[in-house]
Amino acid sequence: MEETKKSGFAVASLVLGIIGLCTSFIPIVNNASFILALLGGIFAIVSLVKKASKGMAIAGLIICIIAGIVVLQSQKTLSDTLNDAIDTFNDNMNTMTGGNTEEILANYLDVNMGEFKTTKNEYITETELPVTVKNKSSENKTFSIQIEAVKADGSRITTDTIYANNLNAGQSQDFKAFQFVSSDMLENIKNATFKIVEVSMY
Repeated sequence: MEETKKSGFAVASLVLGIIGLCTSFIPIVNNASFILALLGGIFAIVSLVKKASKGMAIAGLIICIIAGIVVLQSQKTLSDTLNDAIDTFNDNMNTMTGGNTEEILANYLDVNMGEFKTTKNEYITETELPVTVKNKSSENKTFSIQIEAVKADGSRITTDTIYANNLNAGQSQDFKAFQFVSSDMLENIKNATFKIVEVSMY
């Protein structure tokens, strides 16, 4: 009878399907698992067309389909996980290198700059720009804040950087920027506009 025909294709389909299913969860290796499942599915179809070992062929086909689905799903999960990890890494790098300055100022840090002051004594002219920074996040943070002095035409005069180390949540700290200004820049910087160029957060 047709139902009693034996088929090596059905056996191969079942074996390949089982191997493919058992290895379908393993990253990289499951590329081969998908190929095994595909071949197993083809063998199962051949066996069904020949009407041989129908039960085994159907079982092999089902297992191969399941193996293929598991491979695709596991690879999607791995891909999504890697993409999330890469996005997180890039975001952290931007935060540490000034690429997320606007976000940091909006969510983590307040910076208030006072009026630039000069005090002339017997030997030198002392200068300072009072700056108050506040960590408005809920965690201890360290900030590097680059401030530039610009002329009315927008051209840069000079820059200075403030380092606020280990500010606790809600903590404020006062700093003095531009304390060492060369004499050739002094007149320009007296009338300068000060703005934040870059903020890094650690």
